[in-house]
Amino acid sequence: MPFSTVRRAVTAGVLTTALTFALSAQASADVGDEDIVRVRFTGVTKYDARPKHVTKGASWVSYLHLYTPDNKFVGDAGSRCSAVTVTTNRVTTQCTRVLRMKEGEIHLHDMIGREGKETITAKTAIVGGTGIYNDAEGEGYITLKGDHVYFDLHVDD
Repeated sequence: MPFSTVRRAVTAGVLTTALTFALSAQASADVGDEDIVRVRFTGVTKYDARPKHVTKGASWVSYLHLYTPDNKFVGDAGSRCSAVTVTTNRVTTQCTRVLRMKEGEIHLHDMIGREGKETITAKTAIVGGTGIYNDAEGEGYITLKGDHVYFDLHVDD
């Protein structure tokens, strides 16, 4: 029994040291990181397969055209969303989104609760990309308003 206690203590110490080192290495890598770029797009829905009556577990896809704030077409976007919870007046969805431009793609994940068709702004995570965004990370905001989706992203390259 004393041997297993010692073994657990040593294992806990090693794991704590490894975790501390990993977190401090990441923190020092981000110190003075000036590579954060703000990217803003407006998505105009061209196709939305969301069912009229959403039930828990239902999934659907959407397709958008992307424009810059000065209304220049820059690409398209797709999303796949699944209803996680559904109540009488609120739906919470978990979504994966891909914004596709000539220079590359930005990949997003988010979970948004919404009542009816109200305008809602929520956080989204930047989880990767391709092309010039191949090591993208960060976060931003997504606003759902009618058939428009507004993306305000802070891309850490």
